[in-house]
Amino acid sequence: MQKMMINEVVRAERWNLSPKTLQRWRSEGRGPRFMKMSRRVVYPMDEVLDFESQALRASTWGNAGDVVSPNGSNLMDPREIAHVTGLPLYIFSHKQTRDSLGVPHRRVQKLIRFDRDEVMAWARRWLQDAKDQGIDAKADTAGQYRSLQQALASLPA
Repeated sequence: MQKMMINEVVRAERWNLSPKTLQRWRSEGRGPRFMKMSRRVVYPMDEVLDFESQALRASTWGNAGDVVSPNGSNLMDPREIAHVTGLPLYIFSHKQTRDSLGVPHRRVQKLIRFDRDEVMAWARRWLQDAKDQGIDAKADTAGQYRSLQQALASLPA
């Protein structure tokens, strides 16, 4: 008789992974769906089999790193957009910061990409909203660090 549910230890052994890896995957929303009953986590066997079948690949071409932007596309990765705008990299690379600030972005398969024009328009709106609220972004010449407000204020108009 086949089991209907398996626990995380059995699943970790099945895939030769650490149970900690499975716990991290659950927190990131990766892997098959699971059920949590009190403190016990179990995986329905049909969900595990579905996840395994979706992981089958005919070639490595489908990897996210192989995504090629069309000619004329001005989509940039977080490092490129941070360099171009002069804004701190964490604004673009950290999901919580990006979402809380409302930074416009696009998903290209598993990658996050930014349109330069959209980001510049967002920065101008953000700066104008701050000015409307009476927040001034004067540069602090004594300090070596800039605030987000000062970085946005230094962008070209």
